[in-house]
Amino acid sequence: MADHGALRVTQLDSSELDNEVLSLLSSQLSNIFKYFKPRFLSKYEPEVKALLRLVTWKYSMFVFDSTIGQQLLRLSYRDPGPAATGGGPAVTGRRPAVNRLSSSKKILYAVLTIGSHWLNDRSTDLKSSTTRFKYHQLMWKIVDVFEKCLKLASLVNFAVFLQQGCYQLLVERIVGLQSVFPRRQYVRQLSYEFMNRELLWHGFSEFLLFVLPFINFHKIKNAVQRVFHSRSTADGLGDKNMDECAICGQSPIGPREIGCNHVFCYYCIQSNVLADSKYSCPVCGHSLSSTDEIKPVQVYIELNDVT
Repeated sequence: MADHGALRVTQLDSSELDNEVLSLLSSQLSNIFKYFKPRFLSKYEPEVKALLRLVTWKYSMFVFDSTIGQQLLRLSYRDPGPAATGGGPAVTGRRPAVNRLSSSKKILYAVLTIGSHWLNDRSTDLKSSTTRFKYHQLMWKIVDVFEKCLKLASLVNFAVFLQQGCYQLLVERIVGLQSVFPRRQYVRQLSYEFMNRELLWHGFSEFLLFVLPFINFHKIKNAVQRVFHSRSTADGLGDKNMDECAICGQSPIGPREIGCNHVFCYYCIQSNVLADSKYSCPVCGHSLSSTDEIKPVQVYIELNDVT
């Protein structure tokens, strides 16, 4: 069965999955040694990561010709050389046949990937320990220039990959590894219902976050209370009720009055008047013309002469 070239997005996803698998393995290993001495693994962290990469390469790339991320996405590496069945000319209009990887290419891939990552992680320590002589400094300058050239080459390779769709990584182009689908991929029926619903809710939430700060809920609540709450004029007569706030119903803190015989907490009356300039007492309907009418409660006690 002929292999089929992999999609660009699938190749990018497989690389991300490989990085996630390595992060998960590193975190699990760190949890194992979390009760050891501090910085127990930090001294040998580059070597530990190299060992993890070697183990994953051994049981994925070396055995199945594909990384763990590629296996999850049903991809595989193939050699884009002449077909093993004869090497005749490729049929016009069809992708060239590809072969399974040889052991030498797998080992070369491991050396380039694992070795480059280890050298990059360990380069700081190596530089600090090998800068005593001038030829060491010259060597590291050459290594820095070579590293910059590799980054530039990787950028150019990625641009070519976006155009042609093969060899996502520079090491793949150097070794000669092509990502393919070993089996024919059937056309999937995509439904955009979920995406449309998510976009709709996202837009609606943004609209609410923009509109809600402009809505005065205190004013709306007070207007509804004025319409539906039945008041009696007799409520405004008599002695002041010092036991509870006319708004919150609790014992008034910093009691204030507004001209009627009801008492309010300082915060309750101030916050409502600031939010609604037409605020009135929720019990008797006594209205305020300005915040100057909010005054501390004055209690008058009549003293009778005892004869």
